[in-house]
Amino acid sequence: MPCSITLINHATVLIQLDGVNILTDPIYSNTISFFIPRLKKPGIAFRDLPPIHVIFVSHSDYDHLNLRTLRKLSRHHLSTIIVPRGLAPYARRAGFSNIVELQWAEDYGYEDMRIVCVPAKHTGTRMFFDKSRSLACGYMMTSKTQTIYFSGDTGYDSLFQDLAAQFSVDVALLPIGAYQPYEWFKHIHLNPETALQAFRDLEASHLVPFHWGTFKISDEPMKEPPLLLAREAERLGIAKQVHILENGESFHVP
Repeated sequence: MPCSITLINHATVLIQLDGVNILTDPIYSNTISFFIPRLKKPGIAFRDLPPIHVIFVSHSDYDHLNLRTLRKLSRHHLSTIIVPRGLAPYARRAGFSNIVELQWAEDYGYEDMRIVCVPAKHTGTRMFFDKSRSLACGYMMTSKTQTIYFSGDTGYDSLFQDLAAQFSVDVALLPIGAYQPYEWFKHIHLNPETALQAFRDLEASHLVPFHWGTFKISDEPMKEPPLLLAREAERLGIAKQVHILENGESFHVP
């Protein structure tokens, strides 16, 4: 079966891989952290989602671990939810019964797919006074036909070269927004330039960017990240490998 990747909004991506529907960091609420408003509608309405077989949560930030959305998903879909170490209690609070909690380098098999929890350069603190320090991670999905990498939030690091030595990545899903002020975000988020460097380090075939355009959580203009990404990709001669999607648009992996 073909693989398709649909940007829903922010870090919420629908990955349809060999008949398995995967939803990443789902957020359908109208605000994050109770006061940051949504500026764009989700590209797929909640009622129009296909059956969701697997849900990924990459870390505990409010714009990635959204309990309101997770509760709604647990009521309407029979999903396996995969979370990094320390976040299983949130999954239970949201009503899930099939919960998989992984450390870096641990894997989980779903049907014919191997899912590996991989490192991310990001914090795992949900609130300023949170001492739990849960893990932040990405996920590598390998099916019979494709290998897809979802990074979650991450800063630039040698981890991308390490992943290239372990996996042959067909599609890399990498964040490109929330990078200004630079000194504040440089250790926890990619920007358009560092996302392209990470993509090249991964030696991946295709890049689909996310984490831009839906919530105003940093100082750069909302429309700037994809424009800078496209400009830099053109300069590097890799524009045909970069697939910038608006909410609701899909990339069908060749």
